Amino acid sequence: MRKFLVPALAALAITAVAVPVALAAGEQVNVYKVSGSMTGAKGATAKSPKPVSLAFDYTTSEKNGLRPSPVSKYSILFGGLKVNNTPFAGCNVDELTAAGNTSVCPKASIMGSGRIVNEVGQPSNLNDKSLYCYLELTLVNSTKKDHFLLFLKGVQTAPDPKKTCVTQVSEPIDAKFVKKSGGSALEFTVPPNLLHPASLDNAVTNVQSKLKNQSKKVKGKKVSFFESTSCKKTQKISVTFTQESDGSKQTASTPTKCTK
Repeated sequence: MRKFLVPALAALAITAVAVPVALAAGEQVNVYKVSGSMTGAKGATAKSPKPVSLAFDYTTSEKNGLRPSPVSKYSILFGGLKVNNTPFAGCNVDELTAAGNTSVCPKASIMGSGRIVNEVGQPSNLNDKSLYCYLELTLVNSTKKDHFLLFLKGVQTAPDPKKTCVTQVSEPIDAKFVKKSGGSALEFTVPPNLLHPASLDNAVTNVQSKLKNQSKKVKGKKVSFFESTSCKKTQKISVTFTQESDGSKQTASTPTKCTK
């Protein structure tokens, strides 16, 4: 069962007072910054790929200090990257969705972790950043070819108030690695219930994530989950963000050094 509990959030939405602003929703100007790394890629070639681990972070702000516009689609490109997910343990997305926790997944299918920080507010008041949501991110290999699961967990109460979410979240996003001319891109669409909990706007403002690597022998040949096939001095990590409001796209990128 998908879990997304919103009674407290709905009550806040009803009692809050909207304050109009001069800019319309479509006039929000998001500003993105991307950083990351691919460790182990130095000297990689197509004939001699190197196993790599990945780190990926980004921030979103708004040019005029408003709440950022929600982003509905992401395409995260890792330059020179090849992904081999089928030889490795995976988790069934339907079972994960029904359970609402990663205990149903094979331990070896957990590929990494991270965090997501969100600002939540009323669509009619772009200055409204009064609601907050911290999500734990668990990165899980899927049983489906080229699919990758982003499991999100948010709780309303925790010892550290900075690690709480205004609503309870417990569900995966089913993402997919897509081959590109310059590497491989992780692509996904954010479901409506995460974009607009209780009819509010949810804007991601900070993401941090790390993905480990795994290797195994397949028919006598070493295969790695993440492999760099091209890295002399630097490679590129880039993200294309698609805003929900008007479908506009922006791409932000960062160079990453080829390291051992």
